[in-house]
Amino acid sequence: MSERHWYTLDDVERLSIEEKIRLTKEYVNPGMVKLFGLLGFDKAWASSAEGAYIILSDGRRILDMSGGNGVLGLGHNHPQILAARAKVANEKRLEICKAFLSPYMAILAANMANLLPGDLEYSFFCNSGAEAIEGALKLAEKHHGLERAGIVYTDHSFHGKTHAAMSISSLDDSRENFQLLERCYQVPYGDADALEDLFRKRSVGGGSRPDLCAFVLEAIHGTRIIFPPQGYLRRVRELCTQYDVLLILDEIYIGFGRTGYWFAFELEGIIPDIVCYAKTFGGGKATIAGYTTRAPVFLKAYGKPEDSMIHSSTYSGMSEECATAIEALNIIKDEGLVDRARDLGEYLGQRLVALKNKYPNCINDVRGRGLLWGVELRPALEQLEPLINRILPGKSPILATLAGAIVLSELFHNYNVLAYLGFTRRNLIVFSPPLIISKSELEQAIEALDAVLSSGWLSLGRSFIARQFS
Repeated sequence: MSERHWYTLDDVERLSIEEKIRLTKEYVNPGMVKLFGLLGFDKAWASSAEGAYIILSDGRRILDMSGGNGVLGLGHNHPQILAARAKVANEKRLEICKAFLSPYMAILAANMANLLPGDLEYSFFCNSGAEAIEGALKLAEKHHGLERAGIVYTDHSFHGKTHAAMSISSLDDSRENFQLLERCYQVPYGDADALEDLFRKRSVGGGSRPDLCAFVLEAIHGTRIIFPPQGYLRRVRELCTQYDVLLILDEIYIGFGRTGYWFAFELEGIIPDIVCYAKTFGGGKATIAGYTTRAPVFLKAYGKPEDSMIHSSTYSGMSEECATAIEALNIIKDEGLVDRARDLGEYLGQRLVALKNKYPNCINDVRGRGLLWGVELRPALEQLEPLINRILPGKSPILATLAGAIVLSELFHNYNVLAYLGFTRRNLIVFSPPLIISKSELEQAIEALDAVLSSGWLSLGRSFIARQFS
């Protein structure tokens, strides 16, 4: 052990802001500190959070319209979630069930089977959405065998950053740094004819069984808020059935009420072979995710005793995590949060469209469903380039494209509203607030965005650049 300072839990609250930044820079990731600094988020530290609000160390109350990028469907520190976790801890329940069966895992799986349509009955629980995708891919490959191990995915897709998930995530620019899985085939999102053409081409000897095990699809591309054409999911379901390819639907971001449905695929009345989920599933406290699959698929792959533990995880089925997810599902059901998201989403969408009409030179598009909406900004290059070249010579190609960052920073610092930027589309301001948010809180965020856009790009650009030197 080195002679460096050894920290205790009490030191968390004693550290100065400068010391927190230094430790993060030296022991976590210096690049991350610089990125946060660009938005001025490096000097803002949260001391607590409750409901739809984050309370900073300086006492500011921040309205969280990001919802933890989909994790906080129930908001921060929901009292029933805290109580459920405390109950398991206080009663000293067995946390890790390896030599024993887990009643918490059994009940959670039963509730998922009750919640999902058709014969989606068998569940596996893990720690993250990417891990759920990995497990689903393994299940599909085990079900069909190595001779049919090919995987189909779409453009505009993002399924995670682990190796297999990254291999089928076309939007992940970091893919170029790694060796991707072989036998992965990309088709255009929303184009069922292209999918059918690929199935036909990959069928051996012109038969109806291609060398593919699965088609992985997001019902809605949550990272860029892109919707498929009406009827697309139904046609995909028909094709996957016809060619005996398992349909894996990724509901990690949009599941559990976010779009005004328990799961977005329900809009077209289809039943996937496997559905993956995470984020809201953990109630904002548990690092739990999972997949649920149709009974025939699971039983063929893992139903025999000798196959039952082929796919497992150290932390799968942790009692406190499963108890948290059980309570999260109950809160969503008992409080009617799915219908609430649909109703509030209509209001939020109408107000954002009104802003688009008010600021046509700032807003290029508004799109969303339920409590997931994106405001796509027009590039600010023409108005900001002279200012940037004068203050930061040579930086205009970088900074002038940061329309989203400029608006995001202004919302946070001057209006106490936290949103986030669309993954890979940095001019997309995303609102995905907790499902418990009130109509008046939505109005607060809308009025803040209205005030920001009314300032104009030149004023916003000056404010953003000035913040870099403060």
